[in-house]
Amino acid sequence: MDSKNRVMILAATVLYLSLHFPSQTEAGAELVSKVCKHSQNYESCVQTLTSDPQTLSAPNGKAIAEKALEIARKESVDTSDFFTGLAPTNPASMSVLQQCASNFKEAVQFLNLSGLEGGTASLDVHYALDDAESCESVMSSGRVQIDSAAARIQKWTTVYDAAQATVVFLEN
Repeated sequence: MDSKNRVMILAATVLYLSLHFPSQTEAGAELVSKVCKHSQNYESCVQTLTSDPQTLSAPNGKAIAEKALEIARKESVDTSDFFTGLAPTNPASMSVLQQCASNFKEAVQFLNLSGLEGGTASLDVHYALDDAESCESVMSSGRVQIDSAAARIQKWTTVYDAAQATVVFLEN
């Protein structure tokens, strides 16, 4: 077989494979779509999960869940830092804002898959939401109304929802 025939056979094989098998990115996008059907807001979930390019190349649901939980842990730390920084600028609300910082710092420990084998992973992850709701409650009872704080909690909730969806997907 001469080199021209080899090149043609190789090209035909590559073309065949690329047309008949989805790329890893396409497979990742399809998996993200399936996962986000378990979320409260499909579009926000897809946007959150695809914000990290590694999510689309994840080989399976567990890898997507690990990435989503990593994003949620980072968002929890960032939100805790936000409240820590906001506290000194609002002396009248300092104790409430410090409590919120503590709540989001605590939420980090619940954003993992350690309960997956025991079937408690979604419950464990839900405890992080309890911490966020505790912050909202203490802000409400303390009559603290800061638009940037409410927006920050909403941003965290959006990321949390995507992470929760991945865990529910794995447990089902």
